[in-house]
Amino acid sequence: MLHRFSISRMDLLVGAVNAVIVLTWTFAQWVLHVRDTQGLNEDLAWAMMFVSVAVLFFRSAFPLTVALVSMAATIVYYPASSTDGPMLMAFVIALYTLAALGRIAAAAVIAGLVFLIVVISEYLAGFAHMTASETLMLSGWIIAVPAIGAVVAHYRRYRAETEVALAETQLRSVAEERLRIARELHDAVGHHLSLINVQTSAALRKLRKDPLYRTEETLQVIAETSRSSLRELRAMVGVLREPGEDSPTGPGPSLEQLPLLVDAARASGLEVELRVDGRAVLPVAVDAAAYRVVQESLTNVLRHAKAQRVQIKVVTGTSTLAVAVLDDGVGDGKGAKGPGNGLTGMRERAESLGGTFNAGPRGDGGFSVEATWPLEVDK
Repeated sequence: MLHRFSISRMDLLVGAVNAVIVLTWTFAQWVLHVRDTQGLNEDLAWAMMFVSVAVLFFRSAFPLTVALVSMAATIVYYPASSTDGPMLMAFVIALYTLAALGRIAAAAVIAGLVFLIVVISEYLAGFAHMTASETLMLSGWIIAVPAIGAVVAHYRRYRAETEVALAETQLRSVAEERLRIARELHDAVGHHLSLINVQTSAALRKLRKDPLYRTEETLQVIAETSRSSLRELRAMVGVLREPGEDSPTGPGPSLEQLPLLVDAARASGLEVELRVDGRAVLPVAVDAAAYRVVQESLTNVLRHAKAQRVQIKVVTGTSTLAVAVLDDGVGDGKGAKGPGNGLTGMRERAESLGGTFNAGPRGDGGFSVEATWPLEVDK
């Protein structure tokens, strides 16, 4: 199976610039300077130079192969050539590329090997081509190139990991927002539809018993409940609009709206007692969560509990907010089809803000829902 690869524009540019510099510089030295070529092999030197220049175009596709070929061509070139052209530049670029693409160990081994070859060969030749200090300086650059490439490789890896983490965070935020909207729709729309269902069923029963029964008051309550449901639905769906679109505005869910909630429940025939102790400016998230817990509790009472009386207690202390909804019904808080989103959603609303949640049958009959929140959370 053939290895598929492509040459990027950057590889073409780097390869072309290297070729122009190496070939032009070497040719100019070869023409302008008369050199003693005895014992040298100029043909071999030129061949090695062309090989080193050509393979650099494939540095990203085959980084290790290019680095090894460049190293071998460089080692052969200088002893065989009468000119000290910048052939080393191709090897330096290949070595940097190998390290920058993550092959740091291979780049370090190649650099160490070249370092030993340069130092040992110059030492055996009595530093005939370079002084000892020049040899060490050249070797230092060869060692430094993989280190620079390693820094670049670590930076690229860090940037890639950061982008992945950011994408995961964004996906998690989207999922959390979808869950929040689902809870709001369940709590708000479910509550209002339950009220409408109870009120409509009651009106139908009265009409069967008394065909002359006047339903105007019941229909007015149903109409107001429907309008409230639509307002909340528009407000929640507004967050899904495209940027720049106008969205409906209105007050968010708050304990200040409990009297309206209680009036709607009473209109359905339920006897509701509301007791509020303490006044405080509550954190917006806590205020909304407490309202939704009361709303969902009333919804469960209307749909499942067969209760006659409900007591709602809201106690605001110096450091906590406590909410309790107690009924005298026969339900277990689950409904006819087993556990649903109601109790789970209420628990999540409490615990997500550092609060607690308890729900279950009361010892003297009925069902209780109790939730508390700390008031130190951010508003």
